Parts: sequence; structure tokens; C-alpha cells
Amino acid sequence: MCNVANDENKLSKSELDALLKEVEQDSRSSKKIQTPKKKPKVRIDMIIAAVIAVVLVVGAALLIWHFVKSVPTKEEKAVAENPLQDEKYPEISDVVKNYLNAFLIDDDEKRAETIAQYVGNLYDINSVKQKTYVSGYSEVECYTKEGPYENTYVVYAYYQMGIKNIDTTVPSITRLYVVRDAKTGNVYIQNDSGDDIQEYMKKVTKDADVQQLLKDVEEEFEQAKQADPKLKKYFDDVNAAANKKNETTAATTQTPTTQAVTTAAPTTAAPTTAAAPVKKQQTSKKNQKTAKKKSSKKKK
Repeated sequence: MCNVANDENKLSKSELDALLKEVEQDSRSSKKIQTPKKKPKVRIDMIIAAVIAVVLVVGAALLIWHFVKSVPTKEEKAVAENPLQDEKYPEISDVVKNYLNAFLIDDDEKRAETIAQYVGNLYDINSVKQKTYVSGYSEVECYTKEGPYENTYVVYAYYQMGIKNIDTTVPSITRLYVVRDAKTGNVYIQNDSGDDIQEYMKKVTKDADVQQLLKDVEEEFEQAKQADPKLKKYFDDVNAAANKKNETTAATTQTPTTQAVTTAAPTTAAPTTAAAPVKKQQTSKKNQKTAKKKSSKKKK
């Protein structure tokens, strides 16, 4: 009986082969699952090359930026070579102050004689007419640039102009050409300076520092008008009269005219409206002193 039972429990050869094949397949599947994937190798040399490339690009960009920034523009170079200087020559301010106030003298002969002391080539009596509408000039402050020749100066004279019957003074500026006598050291305002000098003055007036100064005075003048309606009306009337005159002249001559910039009038006569009816011919940097000036100063 035992032999019979053992024979029944024995596997046939075919069954045994099938079982072995199944075990072998399970073993192969297990190996496939357990076998880890190989990690790609990190190329240190490529990383280093990439970092170096980035550094070189950034460095080149910074170098170009620094070079461009360090090279001054044409305007910056002009200002650096001939900067606008505030009150560098007190003697010029004294002459300009006396020159302006001489226009207030009633007597024609005395007025002309006084002005002649400060003008190097006064020859036209009509250029020294009395300024009957002006009550006085104060706070004269001169900004200078070196002129085209030795001992010459382009002067931008800032001042407060008082107008009769109006309390608020007018922030004003005019351009003058000043020459120093090499022997005596005295300075004189030069009238009718010639075309070459006129061109030079126009050129330096375009400098950024001068443009900032003129802009500051223009803004100060506008603030003064806003603060005093009477002053605003006065200049509105002046501008209306000037425009009407220009229109009449244009109609007569059939030639278009342009209003002169009175903020930079290079004449011996003090400017009629100074910084007033001027279309913004922006000016130079009216430095800290100008910035402190109030826009509507009252006459003393």
C-alpha cells in the first residue's frame, strides 16, 4: 500500500520539467526587477566650461558698460572743459550791478557818463535810455564761462528787478560779454562784440549747465507770476503788445519775425523783461544759491 501511495505522489517527468521552467522564469523576472539602472556620469569638465563661459560673458558686458559710462559725451566734455562758475569774479558782479542801476538815472547826460564807465565801447546814446518802469535792481549774482580769448568772459547775470507799483520783484537774467584790461585789471562790458564772439556765446549758452541755469530762472519767474496776479497781468500786457508789434512788422515787410530771447540779450541795455516773456530757452544750472531764492521776493 505504501508503495502505491508513493508512486502517486511522484511527479511525472513532464510535470517536473514544467515546474523547473516556471521557477527559472520567476528567477529571471526577479533579477530584472532588482537590477538598478546605471546613473549617467556627471561631466565635471562640461560644468566648469559652462561656468567659465558665463563669467566671461558677464565680465565682457560689465567691461563694455564701464567703458561706455566712463567716456564723456560731447556735452559733458564741453561743460568739464569750461564749467559755469558762480561768483568767481566779484569785480564783474560789482560792474554789472553799477551798470544796471545806472539805467535808473534821470539825467540823460549823467546816465550816459555813468554807463560809459562800465562799457568798453559805448557809442550809441539810444542804447542807454532810462528804464522808467524799473524801480531798482538787487541781488545781482554773476555766473561766468571763459570767453574765446584770454581775459574775456561770457557772463550770465542774475538779478531781481523791481517794477514800479508792483510789490513782487522779477527773477531775471541777461547775457553779457565782459573783457578785462590786461594792464589795469579792470573789467568792462563789451557792446557790439562781433559775429565770431556772438557765435561763441550762442555755443556756450547751449551747454547743459547754462541751460539748467536759464531753466531755473524761468521756473522762478513763472512762480513769481503765479504768486502775484498783478505781476502776471503786467507781463501778459507786455507780451500782447510785443506780439501785436511783431504782427504789424510782419504784415508791413511780409517777412516773418521771431521774438528775441530777452533772457540772454547780449546788449549793453538792460533787458526789458529779463526772464519774462521768453519762450523757454532753457538755461543752466542755477546752483544751490539760486535754488534758495524765493520766487516772489518783496521789494524792500
